[in-house]
Amino acid sequence: MAAPRCSSVALMLLLTSCYGAASAADEKLTHLHFYFHEVEAGAPNATVVNVASLHKNMSTFDDLNVDNALRVGQGPESRLIGRVQGIGVHASLDESDGLTAIDFVFSDYDKYSGSTLATIGHFTVSGPSERSIIGGTGKLRFARGYLTSKLLSSTDTSIVVVFDMYFTLAH
Repeated sequence: MAAPRCSSVALMLLLTSCYGAASAADEKLTHLHFYFHEVEAGAPNATVVNVASLHKNMSTFDDLNVDNALRVGQGPESRLIGRVQGIGVHASLDESDGLTAIDFVFSDYDKYSGSTLATIGHFTVSGPSERSIIGGTGKLRFARGYLTSKLLSSTDTSIVVVFDMYFTLAH
């Protein structure tokens, strides 16, 4: 008697996993591309504030920064589409990487206006970084996927980073 019951359970598990794989394959991958502009407080048109720092030298280790501009283009005159709101912490002694927990808040980005994407993960200053998209709101509710970012330019008071986001929306 036990053998048929085990076979039934195994068949149900197999069918459930096949359905999950088919559902995942049916989800449409969305790609968003935009630029992150950071201009430090004190500079003209500042977009970020360093809210915590335990050091008095030029090191960025342990810096805590919040709020930056999102634009459609690389130039500071390009259309503002939203803000980055959250935290970025320089968490390595050699200043090469850190951690971000940020929301991408879209205020003027076509059908995504009023929506957000929540992300978390490790970033590398010297090269491309990849982080997790862990959710969203509005038209981006239940988003899951990843983002890539790469530093394009850097001065003493500003940086520009390109972002590419790839995600699906759960049904």
